[in-house]
Amino acid sequence: MIKVTNLRETDMIKPLMLRAYIAKTITALMEGYSVDTLDDIGCFIVLEKYEFVEFQINEMEFIEVLEIGGKNYLHGVRIIGDSYGEDVFLPVEVIKV
Repeated sequence: MIKVTNLRETDMIKPLMLRAYIAKTITALMEGYSVDTLDDIGCFIVLEKYEFVEFQINEMEFIEVLEIGGKNYLHGVRIIGDSYGEDVFLPVEVIKV
């Protein structure tokens, strides 16, 4: 699990397309809220496939499947408090019929 609250910490995220997606979102949030880090408003959590139990569907405000750089991620937002949320990304395989 990787927890990210600022742009420097995105360096740990693989693959690069997911890193770029999260970095762009962090930049927009920091500009929108006029903050230097996300410490007070939220964080991004990137899980590995084997950490699927950490993605508690019943705790998510909403869930979607995102395709980023040719890979699929289950993306959910968990609201922790009145002004704090976590964006959680879990790599998944999507079977198209």
